[in-house]
Amino acid sequence: MPRHMIAFTNVTKQYGGQILFVDASFQINPGERVGLVGPNGAGKTTIFRLIMGQETADDGSVERPRKLTLGYFNQDISGMRGRTVLQETVAGAGEVSTLGEEMKVLEEQMAQGCDDLDAVVARYGEVQARFMELGGYDIDARAHTILAGLGLTPQQIEADVGNLSGGWKMRVALAKILILQPDVLLLDEPTNYLDIESILWLEDFLRSYPGSVVMTSHDRDVMNRVVKKIIEIDGGQIRSYTGNYDFYEQAR
Repeated sequence: MPRHMIAFTNVTKQYGGQILFVDASFQINPGERVGLVGPNGAGKTTIFRLIMGQETADDGSVERPRKLTLGYFNQDISGMRGRTVLQETVAGAGEVSTLGEEMKVLEEQMAQGCDDLDAVVARYGEVQARFMELGGYDIDARAHTILAGLGLTPQQIEADVGNLSGGWKMRVALAKILILQPDVLLLDEPTNYLDIESILWLEDFLRSYPGSVVMTSHDRDVMNRVVKKIIEIDGGQIRSYTGNYDFYEQAR
């Protein structure tokens, strides 16, 4: 893996007639916790979308390792219904979740004594080994810890996610990103729907997170306590500052 995990090199991006940034260069290194700041409409969400590959630069390049895993929290809660909160959260765990589903199907086939039993047993062995390697048997416990940290009660966790209000669904959407444990967490205003206890829990989680974190937040206290580098978008320019939010304000 290259030393810099994600590198923007001379990136120019515009929407219609509005130029968001010109010749922007910065990098996000492994394990860095970065705050993205700038006025509304400056292009913070566009940076997330460029990192995700949902948009492309008009000029310049956005490089990231091919196998880099990304988790993007963007307050999208569409289609959350028909599963318990726990099931919905575990479904966010990517490969682990898919392997768990396949194991259930294979277990049923083995129980029914299907024709190609040898092949099914062999496949089950492969799937189970990978599932264990990814910590699959701990996944429900991890989901419970994250959901409780974000303020959900045991009753809510076992109930249908579709019954939750929008604000509570946001917490579940955030839990789904956190349980994925990606190399890079991209968090667009993750604290908007959280109370103070949940915010403090999230700060702890992010401070000890082994991967990189890139976040926006209107809550400067959160930024101060979590991030160690600021990337500022202002008037088409992007500048990086090493330090927390207070340091950035003084440096400006």
